[in-house]
Formats: sequence, C-alpha cells, structure tokens
Amino acid sequence: MNLEERIGIYYTSLTKSEKDVYQAVLNNPEVIVDKSIQEAAISYNVSPASIQRFVKRVGYRGYTEFKLDVEDIIAQNNNKDSSTGNSKLSGIIDAYLKTFKTLRDMDIDNVMYQLANDIKKYDIVKALGIGNSALSAEQLVYSMYSEEKFIEAIPDKIKIDYLENCLTDKYLLIIFSVTGSTITYEKLMQTAQKKHIKVYLITMNQETPLLKYTDNSIILPSTNIRNTDNSLYRVDNRTILYSFAEVISYYYASLN
Repeated sequence: MNLEERIGIYYTSLTKSEKDVYQAVLNNPEVIVDKSIQEAAISYNVSPASIQRFVKRVGYRGYTEFKLDVEDIIAQNNNKDSSTGNSKLSGIIDAYLKTFKTLRDMDIDNVMYQLANDIKKYDIVKALGIGNSALSAEQLVYSMYSEEKFIEAIPDKIKIDYLENCLTDKYLLIIFSVTGSTITYEKLMQTAQKKHIKVYLITMNQETPLLKYTDNSIILPSTNIRNTDNSLYRVDNRTILYSFAEVISYYYASLN
C-alpha cells in the first residue's frame, strides 16, 4: 500500500498538524528523501515529533519505510505525461478510481458475508444514517427490495433516540457514518452493547470512539484530490458510502 492509498484510509482520523505534515510533504517531497527527520522538520517548520506521529498514524513502521514510499511518489511525478489528465474532471475521476481500487484490495470478504448472513437471519433490520449518510441507509433499503428482504431506514436523530428505548435482541442495526459521530450514535451503541444487540458500523474514521462498542465494523477509504498546486481537496465521501450499500446487497444476493 503506497502513501496515497494509506491517506485514503487514514485521512479522516488525521489531526490538523498531521494533515499539515502531509501537505508539506506533497509540496516538497525531496526534503524527506534528502534529509534526516530532524532536518526535514526544520525545512517544513514542524517538529520532528509531528512527523513521527504522522508516519506512525498512516501505518509505517518507521521513517525509513516512509522515505522509500516518498521516493516512489517523486518517481511517479517525474514519469507523468504532462499532456494528459490535466482537466479537473480527470482529477476527480482518478481520485474516485484510486479510492475504489483501495476498497477492492481490502480484505473484507469475511465480514461482508457475515453481514449478509445476519441480514438474512434477522427479521428486524434497521439501516441508520443522518444527513447525507441517510442516502446510504435508504439505498440499502431499496437495494434489498429486489432481494425480497424488507429493512427499514432510520434517517434522523429523533427516531434514533426513540429507537434506543425499544431495542431488543431481535434487532440488527447497520450504521452508516462517515465520521463515526459520537454525538449521534454513542448512547444508542452503548445501549445496544449492554443488551447484546448486534451492530455493524460502516465508517471512514478508524479513530472513532464508537468502534469500542461493536466487534463488527467496516472502515472504508476516503477520497482526496491533489490539486495542481499540491493542495488537498476532499470530495464528498458519501459517494463511496452510497456505493457500498449496493455492495452489501450484492453479497446478500450471492447467498441465494
């Protein structure tokens, strides 16, 4: 997994200082290759500790391994054909393609089949999502119609609050949340855990505290576009979340 793929997975959990380090590396990657971590920190006007935290946060064993990946980025940049792929549209499409490629390469078959089997097993299935994430929950509902499986979408906070009071072990909860919002879902998931109710959390934030309330989570990659000035722009990740609802229904269909 290269640096850009790692960023796709970890971006939503990066702190502001860690994002600043990544931006500095994008602007001048040669610093990492040519200098020690102490010298790089001076060049980037950050602390060595912040670079070290960033390196560990995105899953590298150490600075040396990180440096090798940065060398690959420089080589890729040098080999790019400047005559192609310069439009904003191509940049957006390429970013989504990279995200879907990262998703394709993730080892999630076991949890996906487990989720599909649980949807089949439970009579009461609730798909939860707030705001734009509600579209993913509702898409799962529509996708399951064709599989003759009825589930219900819970698309607002008031209904989620009431749901907490009527949970039983007959319920299966599937939560779609890009950020893994504790404000929206923590009380519900705490109650579900106490009542031994099965919950699947589908999110893009692998640092969300909600993960401690369930053994069934799927961390999806996020999508970022690198502009021509090397600044980062994060497009709406709900496109990936929305598409993933259809992936779930496909796994369900494959059981039949």
